[in-house]
Amino acid sequence: MGSIIIEHMFDISDLGRLSAADLIDAARQWSREENAAAARKMAVMAELFTRRTGVDAEDRSGWWLDPEAAVAAEVAVAVGVTQGLALHQTQRAVALRDRLPRVAALFAEGLISDLLIRKIVYRTGLVTDPAVMAEVDAAIADRVDRWGQLSEKKIEQAIDATVLAHDPIAVRQVVESLAGRRVEFGSPSDAPGFTSVWALLPAADATALEDRLEAIAHTVCAADPRTLQNRRADALSAVGVGLDALVCQCGLDDCDAATGPTPSPNTTVYVIADSETIDEVEERVTEEPARKDKPALIFGSGVTSVEALNLTRARLRQIVHPGDAPSEERYVPSRALAEFIRCRDVTCRFPGCDVPATEADIDHTVPYPVGPTHASNLKTLCRFHHLLKTFWAGLEGWHDRQLPDGTVIWTSPTGHEYTTHPGSRDLFPSLCRPTGTLWDADPPRPPACEARGAMMPRRRHTRAQSRARAVTSARRLNQRHGAEPHGPPPF
Repeated sequence: MGSIIIEHMFDISDLGRLSAADLIDAARQWSREENAAAARKMAVMAELFTRRTGVDAEDRSGWWLDPEAAVAAEVAVAVGVTQGLALHQTQRAVALRDRLPRVAALFAEGLISDLLIRKIVYRTGLVTDPAVMAEVDAAIADRVDRWGQLSEKKIEQAIDATVLAHDPIAVRQVVESLAGRRVEFGSPSDAPGFTSVWALLPAADATALEDRLEAIAHTVCAADPRTLQNRRADALSAVGVGLDALVCQCGLDDCDAATGPTPSPNTTVYVIADSETIDEVEERVTEEPARKDKPALIFGSGVTSVEALNLTRARLRQIVHPGDAPSEERYVPSRALAEFIRCRDVTCRFPGCDVPATEADIDHTVPYPVGPTHASNLKTLCRFHHLLKTFWAGLEGWHDRQLPDGTVIWTSPTGHEYTTHPGSRDLFPSLCRPTGTLWDADPPRPPACEARGAMMPRRRHTRAQSRARAVTSARRLNQRHGAEPHGPPPF
């Protein structure tokens, strides 16, 4: 049955003739194939990582943008993930290959999922003795086939129980969460015009923040139409602009909370919209029939409608397309040119990066003064990718080429090409009109600077040193508090 299913799996029209049992068998088989493919991808990542971070790269290991970050940038673009995720994946791939060879072999056969691999690599990460690590690897490989139907929590307990039996102070403890506290903004699933916020805080701090939001949410009268959750969200926004109360939306003339404090004038949100659209919104009368919403783009957030924006406190600035304007005789672009570049590009122009242009540097594609300060030679790059281009260039490094419409063609160290287009291309195509051709042939290359690496910001410790220190610190902390299992092993 399995071979028949595999043979016809890609012919979707034939799936209707399969029984429910056949479909389940097919799903299981392709899950195994998916696992095996993921194992091979990780093996490739580990090999590239090892080559790029070997002996030849040791002199750059102290760079802020070190060889590990540089190879992660290559991987991120190739497989379509973020820089941070690519770095984690490559480091996990190396750990799997070097520390867990028996588990890796099962993964290559498709018998273990990528999710389980992530948990195994992480939860065995504090084992430092190679001989003990080999025992842990063997023990997990012998037992892992029994864990497939367990919940995530029970799988973690099973891994921890195995580690506990061989190296008690290598069990991951809850106290590590303090080092993992963070706040994250945005998710691919966010609705247009909205940005999700996620935070991991110490319990006491989270309680204090919750109490603060609760108090602000109750500064309106009982007739306010918003739900408590709506008001808590608005309270968080209020805290962000320095307010301690909400403006009530009850609409009653005698409401004491109908007017609130003025937000901080130092808070700025950058939005792009067509001037004609803004004029329409400002002049709109209530008797007009409903019209299609016109788009606006909030830097760092996403697309919304101009009608949904509150323009009462907005300060509007007109962005002028430079057309065929000549180059500026200076390194730093004028305010008008800089604003045009940021609005045209919207984000960092490195493939896959979405750092807002308002938080990015303006980069000369052909370095100044060989390359002019001109819209056809300027783009936005976040600081990380600006450093990547500057210090990881050369014959076997990154190269970029820019077209008059703002298109940028990147060439990676392996010769692969990746093309990025300005972020305004679909919503505001007028910003992407060509701005003039600077060179009839290939653009010039500036002379190589052998001493450029001296200008790279340095790390106090290399990543390898930092990882070793973190493992040592966690083991000492476990030893101090006593390593206790989270409960009896679930098997």
